[in-house]
Amino acid sequence: MPDLVSLRPGDPERVREYQLTARLGEGGQGTVFLGVSPTGARVAVKLLRADLAQDEEALERFVREVSTTQRVAPFCTAAVIDTGVDQHRPYIVSEYIDGPTLDAVVAGEGPREGSALHRLAIGTVTALVAIHQAGIVHRDFKPSNVLLASDGPRVIDFGIAKALDRTSTLTAMAIGTPSYMTPEQLAGETAGSPADMFAWGCTMVFAATGGPPFGTDSLPAIFNRIMNMEPDLRAITDPALRDLVGQCLSKDAALRPTAGEALLRLLGHAGGAPGVPTPTAPRGILAEGSAAAAQQTGPGSGGQAPAQHPGAAQGGHPQQAGPEGYPHAGPDGYPQAGPGHSYPHQTGPGGHPQTGSGGHPHQTGPGGHPQTGQGYPQQWAGADGYPQTGPGGYPQHAHHQQGPGHLQGGPGGHPQQAVPQPYGGPATYPSRGASPYPGQGPEPGRRRKVWVVAGAGLAVTLVAAVGITLALRDTPSDPIVSTHAGSTYPPATSQPGDPTPQPGEPTATPAATVSGPPRATRTVKLPGSSITLHESDDDPIKLSAYSLDWDKNLYVRAPGGSFAKNGKYFQYTTNASGTHALATDKVYDKNNYAVVSVVDRRSGSVSKIKITKAPVYPTLPQWSPDGRRGLVTLYEAVGDTSKEYGYAVIDIARKKAAIVRVKEKDAGTWSYFWRGDGRAVGTWALTGKTQRIRFYDLQGTVLQTLLDVGTPITVEGDDISPSGTLLMTYCKGTEREICVWSTAADAEAKVRIPFATKRLIGWYDDQHIAGWRRKGAGYEAVVIDFRGQVKRVLATSTDAKEYDKQFMRFTREG
Repeated sequence: MPDLVSLRPGDPERVREYQLTARLGEGGQGTVFLGVSPTGARVAVKLLRADLAQDEEALERFVREVSTTQRVAPFCTAAVIDTGVDQHRPYIVSEYIDGPTLDAVVAGEGPREGSALHRLAIGTVTALVAIHQAGIVHRDFKPSNVLLASDGPRVIDFGIAKALDRTSTLTAMAIGTPSYMTPEQLAGETAGSPADMFAWGCTMVFAATGGPPFGTDSLPAIFNRIMNMEPDLRAITDPALRDLVGQCLSKDAALRPTAGEALLRLLGHAGGAPGVPTPTAPRGILAEGSAAAAQQTGPGSGGQAPAQHPGAAQGGHPQQAGPEGYPHAGPDGYPQAGPGHSYPHQTGPGGHPQTGSGGHPHQTGPGGHPQTGQGYPQQWAGADGYPQTGPGGYPQHAHHQQGPGHLQGGPGGHPQQAVPQPYGGPATYPSRGASPYPGQGPEPGRRRKVWVVAGAGLAVTLVAAVGITLALRDTPSDPIVSTHAGSTYPPATSQPGDPTPQPGEPTATPAATVSGPPRATRTVKLPGSSITLHESDDDPIKLSAYSLDWDKNLYVRAPGGSFAKNGKYFQYTTNASGTHALATDKVYDKNNYAVVSVVDRRSGSVSKIKITKAPVYPTLPQWSPDGRRGLVTLYEAVGDTSKEYGYAVIDIARKKAAIVRVKEKDAGTWSYFWRGDGRAVGTWALTGKTQRIRFYDLQGTVLQTLLDVGTPITVEGDDISPSGTLLMTYCKGTEREICVWSTAADAEAKVRIPFATKRLIGWYDDQHIAGWRRKGAGYEAVVIDFRGQVKRVLATSTDAKEYDKQFMRFTREG
């Protein structure tokens, strides 16, 4: 734990809503305090000197500049939570990291070596990749800005130097630490991302030797060595790391590798090799770097290489082990989850979100007999032929309801309950009604009833449908092409000449001519359904699971590509590498706890994580962007309906779930989803016709609200673009246009895409979305550009009734 010093006379006791309890440190820019948020969470509050900003306009510019650091994805960085001005002093609130600085550890324990140095290198360069991908340059990277936490190194204070340079009285000075400055900075040139790589190389030398490569004596001597002398790198015994550090310390900024190239090389991927073109590092690689760095990089870790554990990735890259050896990084370095793939809004058929998810832990009554009346609620029942349950649990036509949690299906408007059936019998079905927001898209929530059967001393077994909901993420905006709202709806395209494959067997077909997305090279007839996939190995998204008959029948894809029926789970979502899955179990433990399973898809091993006890139940498991956590939405059964409860954040490695009760009554009708940085979760907040998106931190504190971003739309997969910068909703007042918004702040829609649909698949890539539309007697899933032009067929469904009850989960790869 960092040294804590009591507050001094004259220190503030509060900065806005944050109570200050101790001093963490002090420097030329200001003082860092340990603070407590309104929810009781510990935070680091950096209060800058009042004289650094020249006037009110400079203060506003500073806050704007620093606020961009909230874009940075949560890979080996300390998340920036808040920034503002209090008593004419700028402040920055960030995640509190319980760990000493790198320079303090080296001073107390000596230099790092062996695998400890290698993991430190991976973690710190992973942070720089995340920072640079957010369009930020650190400009003050040094050992004192690296904290060694129990889960690996964390880089802090990124973006502050640039903000000060633009707004403060330090403008005329070189902002940076002399021993870690670059030749171009000393020459008066702009410091870009290559300057961070130079400072990173200096920091690695410090970690290996105890001192920076160009000394710490007089400024003229230090600057002369930086400009003219080559550093001594012999203390770095790993030839590959030594060679990389040497290249980063090149006097010519153009010759230094990028952070992405450095990370790929450290992880042993060919893309980082000299002379091999390297694309931007995918988030799967960032997650692998984060996981590799999380193994005992902190104080006391020593410098000897540990024995490789069974969960190590192919190629021997270190990983953080999870339950039963479950590694966070999979083969080829593509772990857990990619961007925008937290299965936000797994909404249900017909364009209506579903909150009941087959994870409802029902209790038994006296004598071990099942208690009825704790089924999933149906929030808007009645229209479009979605049946409600009648006697015996069989479907019947539903009646309209008056709002969330008010079931009306039986005589006199009283809720009807399904008669318990043995496992495998007919489940009850959800129903859907007219939107309570005429002309503004679908209603914001819908749930399903379930029935259960249990015997004395036996685990509770649930048979229900998968709950589905809408989700979004918050990350920075990207430039995007504009389009004309008057674009026409193009005719459906298809893949001619497709043979009829056998169920579950991929077969080659002629490729269709398309623009943008790759051509489909095979079809796959899905078992038990009328659905045919049209896919390519180069597709960025792949179907990983689907359900039929209101999730009564779940089919999951094996690593080899075939689909098989699965009777163990209600919901199933794979990580970006496809090596592991999170699933909600149908069977609950003997203590009546709902369970989420972590499934190793290669070995078949499963780890069970207890979530909540009845009557609170989880739904919609989602991977966090860095793959270290899971998220489920929670509901509480009340009689024959359910009400919003909150969410649970699952620590995968520790097999623990932290339960958050959300008290705002307008939140949680649609499910919770990860924000792009993985440090917060969001949901739609709905009151009457007021519709907005609200983000909470992982302890339940409200962080951000997006006010005017259209109306909810059903999305089966990614609501957030792969870059993490854009989200989709219905445009207000129509279901024939999709609006694309920046996730960074409230603004006008960037694009209005003409596309009439009740259900989207999600983002195909950053310039295309995928969605369902009517085709003859059935439906087809198509990829469209921002003008609404169809570029590719992804799937066809020839049975409209089956389509109404199906749900398909596409997973983004890499």
